Amino acid sequence: MSVEYNVELDRDALREAISLFEFVGGNSDDALRVAINKAGPKVKTLAGRKIREQVSLKAAYVNDRLTFKRATRKDLSGAIGTPSRGLLLSRFSSEPNVANASVAWIKPPPNPYGGHYVKIKPGQPEKKIGRGGDSKPFYIVLKGSRALGIARRTSSGAIDVLHGPSLSQVFDDVRGDVLPDAGAELQAQLLDAMRYLLAKQYPREA
Repeated sequence: MSVEYNVELDRDALREAISLFEFVGGNSDDALRVAINKAGPKVKTLAGRKIREQVSLKAAYVNDRLTFKRATRKDLSGAIGTPSRGLLLSRFSSEPNVANASVAWIKPPPNPYGGHYVKIKPGQPEKKIGRGGDSKPFYIVLKGSRALGIARRTSSGAIDVLHGPSLSQVFDDVRGDVLPDAGAELQAQLLDAMRYLLAKQYPREA
């Protein structure tokens, strides 16, 4: 499951340019589709950078989990999607091999002698994961994904795999910083798309 955020276009600011474009035979739907698909990857990169300002994650890890839905002729909309499931707390571990999401584990490594430490926010000190009930935190290899998690046993004996915030929660916190720049990028790409399509429609004679 993912959460999507849409970028709105300020059509009032572009009304005159769109009217002129259509007057000379341009197809505004085609221009908008081109603009959305050009702006989308740039907005995705911006969103990833803003997210990493809030949580201590590698750029490749964040970018791999952000999605961009391209616009089509039947659906003139694009959207940045972010996973809604909470991130494994192990992704923030102070142990580099534990935080590395590309490792497929067969068995868990030994628990660190001084305890489990994580660093969620950049620029803040690491925090020790405390006990849960009568259980100290321990490593566990998750079935299927073979990812390494940090878990504790509940009072009933069940295993509780610990999670941090989801990317969608973090993006929700920073989207106010992302969406204005995204709208400006989309507007610039729309103007470029209209120029490109008119040049294609009316090529200059050699």
